[in-house]
This record gives sequence, C-alpha cells and structure tokens, in this order.
Amino acid sequence: GCRIMARQYTNIIMSAASLFIGCLLYVLFREDTYIGNIFSDLPFITALRIWVSPISCNFVKFYFEDFLWGLSLGFGLQVFFTSRTAEILLCGCVAFLCGLIWECLQFSGIISGTGDFWDIVSYFCAGTMCIIFNLRRENQ
Repeated sequence: GCRIMARQYTNIIMSAASLFIGCLLYVLFREDTYIGNIFSDLPFITALRIWVSPISCNFVKFYFEDFLWGLSLGFGLQVFFTSRTAEILLCGCVAFLCGLIWECLQFSGIISGTGDFWDIVSYFCAGTMCIIFNLRRENQ
C-alpha cells in the first residue's frame, strides 16, 4: 500500500541524489578524466571548481564518489524488490559485489584503474548503509 510506495519513492530519491552528487563531485574534482573534460568548457564549472578547491582531498576525489555510486546502486536495486529482509540484504550485497568486481578488474589490469583497497571499503560501506537504512525503515 502507501507504506511500500513511500519506501520506493525514498529509495528512488536516495539513488538519484547519490548518483547526481557522485557525478557532480567527479566533474568538479576529476577534471583530468573524460567526463571532467566534457564539462571543462562550461564557465560555471570552472568557477565551481575554484570555489570547491579548498575541500579537495583524496577522500573527496576518489573514495566518496565510489561510496555514492555504490549507494546509488543499492538504493536503486531496492526499488524493484519487496521489503523482505532477504531482499534488502541481497540489494546491499549486490551493490558491494559490483564494486568489488569492478575494483578486482582494475587491479588485475583487465580494465584501467587502480583497484584500490579503500574503494572496496567504500563500496562495502555503501552496501551496508543501504541495508541498514532499508531494514530500519521496514521495522518502523
């Protein structure tokens, strides 16, 4: 009923917000990437990059983005499943496993990237947060 719809809308909003913020951080702090270069010609992006430069650090530039993308995937998956505990756990675990596989592919050189341990921790935290958030909402 209404409770399920509210949970789905919350998951949609959390997923979209996490994805948007992760992409925005990527554009603002990773200007040397393909995506960063696409937006470099926009004057307001250059101004935003200067404005946010004081908070630039490895956590914001690398790990928080991965956390947000893992969060987006976990919340996005949750939209398509019921609120049963097993499905909530599955969505969080799938979000983590996708991040883990991505990092392993990078570490092995199959795809470009660093395959960083802290990225894996970020994905784990994101999957765990999705689980906790949805379990708490379900038990209210």
